[in-house]
Amino acid sequence: MITKLLIAITLTSIMSIPTSNAKNTYCKLTVNAGIGINGPCELDTETGEFTDGLLKTACRSGMETCNPQDLEVIRGGSFGHIVLKDGMWEFCWNEGGYTTINECFQGLKQDRSCWSIPDEVVFCVNH
Repeated sequence: MITKLLIAITLTSIMSIPTSNAKNTYCKLTVNAGIGINGPCELDTETGEFTDGLLKTACRSGMETCNPQDLEVIRGGSFGHIVLKDGMWEFCWNEGGYTTINECFQGLKQDRSCWSIPDEVVFCVNH
């Protein structure tokens, strides 16, 4: 709980984002020289979770509902989180096309509203 509060206070003070969920935020994400997000996104300042809202899934069976393991991605989209973990920033995401987070980077440096590891990952939020 203290960690979540610290993250929310840090994000709010550094990025001047209201403490409620940020809407109509602009994100730019580059991972290993590929663009993951370059446009509107949402960032939850309490949890550090973000999404571009584009990921769309459907049941392989064609049914309206199914188990999560039976979902397939029919339109790519990015989501993940940026969190302070053991005094260092950690960035995790779904690589733009998976239904779960499957890639993480530890030790990102923060410069205003951007977090980065040179030549690996850059995540910026502009409001």
